[in-house]
Amino acid sequence: MKKWPENNKPAASFESIVAPLKAAIKFAYKMSRQNINKNIPYKGFDIGQSQLAGCFHANESLSAKQLQFVLEDQGRDALDEILGLAVQLGIEQGRRISKGEE
Repeated sequence: MKKWPENNKPAASFESIVAPLKAAIKFAYKMSRQNINKNIPYKGFDIGQSQLAGCFHANESLSAKQLQFVLEDQGRDALDEILGLAVQLGIEQGRRISKGEE
């Protein structure tokens, strides 16, 4: 198991957070990508306002066009993008929890 950086520094890379989750899912389930040229329907929460400065809205990230781009340009597949969205939502939830504790 990986250890978090010392002194509560948020220095873990996005990839180092998502890759082990993806490996665990692939170990536990048989999966194959389907509906490749279609938008992935998403009706959940959006990412936080602060993240929107450099990221797409959640439903835009899961559009067929954007998924094709990140696969070709950055080598990330749809599962990477879905897990990335889950991490971003967790970050927003944590931000909201800590804001409420102030």
